Amino acid sequence: MTQKKYRYALIGCGFFAQNHLHAWSQNPDVELVATCDVDFEKAKLAAANFGGKAYASAEELFANEDLDFVDIATTPPTHKYMVELAAKHGVAAICQKPLAWDMADAKSMVKAMSDQGLPFMVHENFRFQTPMRKIKEIIDSGAIGRPFFGRISFRTAHDVYSAQSWLVESERMIIVDVAVHLFDLARYFIGEPNTIFTSAHRVNPIIKGEDSATILMHMPDASCIVDASYETRSDHSTYPQTFVIIEGTKGAITLSADYHLQVVSGTSVTNEVVVIPNHGWTSQPWNGIQDSVVNVNKHWIECLKTGRTPETSGEDTLKLLDITLGAYESAESGQVFNVGSLLK
Repeated sequence: MTQKKYRYALIGCGFFAQNHLHAWSQNPDVELVATCDVDFEKAKLAAANFGGKAYASAEELFANEDLDFVDIATTPPTHKYMVELAAKHGVAAICQKPLAWDMADAKSMVKAMSDQGLPFMVHENFRFQTPMRKIKEIIDSGAIGRPFFGRISFRTAHDVYSAQSWLVESERMIIVDVAVHLFDLARYFIGEPNTIFTSAHRVNPIIKGEDSATILMHMPDASCIVDASYETRSDHSTYPQTFVIIEGTKGAITLSADYHLQVVSGTSVTNEVVVIPNHGWTSQPWNGIQDSVVNVNKHWIECLKTGRTPETSGEDTLKLLDITLGAYESAESGQVFNVGSLLK
C-alpha cells in the first residue's frame, strides 16, 4: 500500500527558500501543491521549477488549496500573520526563524496553533547539521561523561552585508542573527541555563547594531560560553561553520575547522572529518547548512507521522527567544539575566 503524500505549500520564495524547495523535492513523503510570494514572479518561478500553483496572496492560497501543512519562509515581521492564518484554516505549520522579534507575538503564534491542536515547528536548523547530530550522539552515549563546560563559536569576517543589507540598519544584529543558533546548540548539548551574562560590541562603524558578542550561560551544574563575531579575520575562511568544544567528566569533544572532529574518551583519542552528505544541489561552503534543511524536513515529517512533538516546537522556541531577548537585556543593563523572566 502506497503511503499518502503530505500536501504542502511554501509561502515565501526568496533566497533561503530555494534550499527549502530543493530539500522538499527529494523527500518522497511530500507533494508541493502551491507556492506563494508577494512578488508573484518569484512564486511563478518556484512553481515552474518545483511544481504546484503559484499565488501572490496567502489568503487566496488557503482558501483554494487542501493542505496538510505549510512551510513559512517569509521575513519575521510577517510570521505572526502567516502562522495565525494557517491556524485559522486548520493547517499545521513549520516556520522559519527567528519566530518573532518580541515575546508577545511569539506567544500569540504558539497559542493560535495550540488552540487548534495543530503541529507547529520552528526551522531552527543549526542543531540539525550533520556534525551537531553526531556530537549529540557521542554525548548521549556517555563517552565523555557528564558535560560540565562548553564553548560554541561562530567567528568570521565574511561579508554578510551584501546579501543581507538589513543587517547594516538593524539595531539588534549578531545576537539575533547568529547567537540564537548557538544558544540552541548549548541547550541541545548541555541543558537549559539558569542565568546568562552578555558582553556585546560594535566593531564595524558602518552598522548600527552589535557585530561581536560573548555570552556566558550558567547551567545548574555546567557553564557554556557562546561567542559570535562578523569581524574575525584569519588566513582561512571557515564561513559558515560553527566550532564546538564540550568537556565532560570522562573526556572531551572538539569540532574544529573544516569539520574535524576529535573525541577524547578516557585514554582513547579518535580523529575524523565529518562528511557532509551530498544531495546533488548543495555546494560548498553552504553544504553544511543546506544539508541541515534536509534533516529538518525529515524530522518534521516523522513528527507528523508519529504524532511526536518536534524538537524545535513553537513551545520550545519560546524558551530560546527568552534567552535571546534576555541576552540583549543583559548587554544593555550590564547585569545577569535570569532565564525565564520573559516567559511569565
